[in-house]
Amino acid sequence: MEIGNYRLKRILNEPEEVTNKILNDVTSKYEASVHTKIRVADVLEIRNSGLHDNEYKYALMAHFDFLVTDKAHIPKFAVEFDGSQHKTDASAIRRDELKNSICCKFDLPLLRITSAYFEKIGRFPTILSWITELYFLQELFYYAQDKGQIPQDEPWMWFSVVGYDPVVRYRVFIEKAYEKGLCCDPLIGFMSGRSKDSKSYATLSILKLQDDKYILDSVECLAINYFAIPAREIATEISAYNIYKKFKKYLERNKIHISTHDEISKKQRDFIKQHKLCAYNIQLIE
Repeated sequence: MEIGNYRLKRILNEPEEVTNKILNDVTSKYEASVHTKIRVADVLEIRNSGLHDNEYKYALMAHFDFLVTDKAHIPKFAVEFDGSQHKTDASAIRRDELKNSICCKFDLPLLRITSAYFEKIGRFPTILSWITELYFLQELFYYAQDKGQIPQDEPWMWFSVVGYDPVVRYRVFIEKAYEKGLCCDPLIGFMSGRSKDSKSYATLSILKLQDDKYILDSVECLAINYFAIPAREIATEISAYNIYKKFKKYLERNKIHISTHDEISKKQRDFIKQHKLCAYNIQLIE
């Protein structure tokens, strides 16, 4: 739309519009609000904060794609939608690193998502819906502890909340398929680790179908201070879900990529080189 010599710009692109709707659908149930394109310096008190000069200048210019606040308008967490350029464009990568660092220093939870988070998972309309729900459920859990309704020594474990482990049904599906001889393992093998070059976590998962035939998947996740469900566990759950989807297609005789033992071995070696492994992993292959 043109007005005089000026042009009005669309505030949200299509993926951001989808993100906005998903967040609003969840937050409205908890008397929370979603704000778009909020300047970082309007969310965080950066004066005399100890930020480096480049971080300080960036905070004055940059914005959060989405900011979720409670009913008192106190910031709860931020969400960034990352397009493909966030992996390839050097300037975008540097800007992301600055924002990540700022959120770390201010203890502001930050969740970075892609369009993969728009997919349905379990009974939840999208992966983002599920992750957002967990944030508010964790708050309700701690509120109940403060009221004496839950023992103080009971830790928050998202997968203990009935109905909130969306991947459990897919794991059961694979176990039953194993019992029928449709795959060689009852469990999905995985290894998880933190990237040596960034703050992201990744999971590499496989399911052995037959000798020298494997289904492979890998997922990367960056979630800073998002304690409702850590980044490593987000990556692992999504990767397990992806394995299930590929396996189901395989059983339906649809075409999927099947990896060989050599391919899996190389992927495993590369993953170990690029990541600091987490303590608990299920061995992929010998």
